[in-house]
Parts: sequence; structure tokens; C-alpha cells
Amino acid sequence: MKVKPVLITLIALAALVGGALLVYRWEAPRRPELCQVCDRVISKQTAFRVDTSSGAVHACCPACAMHYMLHHPDAVQKAWATDFNSGRPIPAASAYYDEGGDVQYCTRLKPPVERAAEGVSRRVYDRCLPTLVAFSTREQADAYRQQHGGRIVSYDEALAGLKGQ
Repeated sequence: MKVKPVLITLIALAALVGGALLVYRWEAPRRPELCQVCDRVISKQTAFRVDTSSGAVHACCPACAMHYMLHHPDAVQKAWATDFNSGRPIPAASAYYDEGGDVQYCTRLKPPVERAAEGVSRRVYDRCLPTLVAFSTREQADAYRQQHGGRIVSYDEALAGLKGQ
């Protein structure tokens, strides 16, 4: 009968696929789901990676990563922002950033507010604020700014703005 060779072929194929999946899972680079600086969820649109002498640090946003970089300047080797429109990594130093727009990607789920006795909410310090969103071109950053507000800053201007916090 032809059932036995077909069955053996299917079992061998399943073993091959299963083995390949295990190898892929073992070898695929692991990207954390939570920011290694503030423990918030990492959004694919605002993710930021800092390559350091001891490995990569994954952050939820440029502001969070830049705070890390300001506190660990000797460890930083290279920084990678995520282009908001394409989702691709871009060199952080050459990116254009919208600073202070009206969408707060990191604080949506855990807003940085404090309740006063009178029942009024007020904003407290949060390292992810002001919101920084990275773009590969100034035109893209300006189009975002026109829709969401804020101002366009360079990498150096964004770092300088966070130094005072």
C-alpha cells in the first residue's frame, strides 16, 4: 500500500518544520517587549535602541533612551531611532524629532498624573515627556508637526532639552 510511504514522508516533513522552528526561535534575536529604562510597553513606532559596550538597551521612545544616554555617556556606542512612518531603524544622530506633540505614545496606558486631595489631576515628572517622535526626513517631521503640534528639533537639540530634567 502507498499509505505507509506517505505517512513516513509527512512525519519527516513535520519533524523538519518543527526542528527549523526551534532553531529559528533559538537563534532569532530577542527584542524585549518592555522598555529597559522605564518598564513601559515598547511601541513599534517609537522604539529606540542604544548599542552599548555591554549589549543593546531597548527603550520605548527617544526621550527615555536619551535619558539613559545622558546618564551613561561612556557606555554608548551607537544609537538607533525608529522612523515613525516606515518603522525602520535609522541613525539617531541624523533623525529629525517632533518634540512635544499632542500624542503621548508611552503614557497612554499609564498616564503620569497625580491626584490631589481636591480631586484635581496634575502632571508629574515622567522621563518619556516631552514626547519625541523620530523621522528620517525633515519633511515627514514637519507633516507630523502640522497634524500633532510640537516643534522640530535635531538630535543634539533633543538631548540638550532633556539635560535640564
